[in-house]
Amino acid sequence: MIPLREQEYIKQAFAQNLEGKVKIDFFTQRASKLVVPGREECATCEEAAVLIEEIAALNVNVVLTTHEFRDEAEEAQKLGVDKVPAFVLRGPANRPVRFFGVPGGNEFPNFIETILQLSKTSIALPDEVAKKVKKLKDKATIDVYVTPTCPHCPGVVRAAFRLAQASAHIEASATEIGEFPRLAQQLGVRAVPFIVINGRDAFAGGVDEAGLVEAIQQSFTGSGGTPSATGDTSDMGAPPAAQPPHSGLILPR
Repeated sequence: MIPLREQEYIKQAFAQNLEGKVKIDFFTQRASKLVVPGREECATCEEAAVLIEEIAALNVNVVLTTHEFRDEAEEAQKLGVDKVPAFVLRGPANRPVRFFGVPGGNEFPNFIETILQLSKTSIALPDEVAKKVKKLKDKATIDVYVTPTCPHCPGVVRAAFRLAQASAHIEASATEIGEFPRLAQQLGVRAVPFIVINGRDAFAGGVDEAGLVEAIQQSFTGSGGTPSATGDTSDMGAPPAAQPPHSGLILPR
């Protein structure tokens, strides 16, 4: 799946820049040999499996564990996985970040950069952002919804993952929303990057670490409003059909 030239580049980057082990828990769903009424199949799980196996094969410090979603529901719940394909990545600091869907297109280089960043024991944030992060007392969640062709999405995902690595009070995930159309309808996603803070406060647009921390503070205080986003988005168009032929799998809520 990954062209050989890119594999060699990634292999060299891992060899030169990986500072510690990065554990990747990959959750997938086997295709059923029977037609089961009400059961959704994961059309992208096989593609995701090939991709992550190729990545993990490039360095021994990338440690891959594959889980069958329905057979390991307890482990999935423990790691915050409610849909597949899913990747839970953890470095030496043991602060997980999550990616749902196949990290393709513009998100692929970002995914590799995330592995490299997680291998480090610490993360340097701008001084003002670091001060605000240290003051956080309650748990905060950042969910970023992206598409592979969105040029503004990788920066937001990178910022969210950096914050999650810097603070045990912040959890971050990214979702390739095109693979989960039912979820896109539920959330009303029409443009990406689409960011949801603490599961309730949503906005669209490019934003950096400072903007995300501002959004977290606004969410905690109930002040609402939109943080310092750039307004750069990619149009999602009309909401997709509820059950298209190609989609990931989401557990019923």
